[in-house]
Amino acid sequence: MTYKTILVSLNDLKRNEALLTSAAELARKFDSHLRGLYVIPAVEVYAGIDFGMPIVFEGNRETYQKAEKSVRNLFDSIAQVAGIRNDFIVVDSSFPNITNHVVDYVRCSDIAIISQAPEGVELSVTGRDFVEQMLLATGRPIIVLPRKDRSDLVADLVIIGWSGRRESARAAFDSIPLLTCANEVRVVWVDPEKERPNPGSLPGADLATTLSRHGVKVSIESLSTGGKEAGEALLTKITDSGAGLLVMGAYGHSRLSELILGGATRSVLNAMNCPVFFSH
Repeated sequence: MTYKTILVSLNDLKRNEALLTSAAELARKFDSHLRGLYVIPAVEVYAGIDFGMPIVFEGNRETYQKAEKSVRNLFDSIAQVAGIRNDFIVVDSSFPNITNHVVDYVRCSDIAIISQAPEGVELSVTGRDFVEQMLLATGRPIIVLPRKDRSDLVADLVIIGWSGRRESARAAFDSIPLLTCANEVRVVWVDPEKERPNPGSLPGADLATTLSRHGVKVSIESLSTGGKEAGEALLTKITDSGAGLLVMGAYGHSRLSELILGGATRSVLNAMNCPVFFSH
């Protein structure tokens, strides 16, 4: 099991170099084909006040048209240095929202890499709604890179945020190629007594046994939130342990429930401190 087709979304213009560097290193590690996807969105126009000039969304068509050549050149340069097979896709969209185009291409890839949503930019084409739809609508594993310096996706220490639920199982097994590369993998079950109140069982033991048969160097541990939200507790664990990758299921509760009540996925997306591997 490996990732033979990796897709990287390149519409976050400020983060493309970091995204491409991380994606190219991953493609080289797994001898994968790297696809760069760039969507030129249509202009989105909002009505002005008192029939004045219309307000045009900042991520407009002209901006992305002008940037296409530089994005293509950056992709070609990084792919050439990495010595990987690749192709660069440009979609000239008739819609201002790029999400549906990216979803279509991600569904035909083994895995996709995107960036954490920009802070305080609600109308960005790669904003929070875009990231959430990548997790919910593609049916493929997604690695989200934090908005900081580039990240090495092949980590020495990986933490699996394990809940025993469907999406958690998907994430654990979808990430096996990365887990086998790690020197250490920890299956961390947050407050297991709330989910599986069985004092006779060791939370995560069955998963650890199965992963070990794939050659994963795995251990298990429980994590008490101490009153914190689960996502916050996991991020604290990442900081304290120095882990380089978090693996977790996305949206164990409905998106609406997480929006209203909060949830681990939204907490992690808002404050992530390392790359996060999500499956839904």
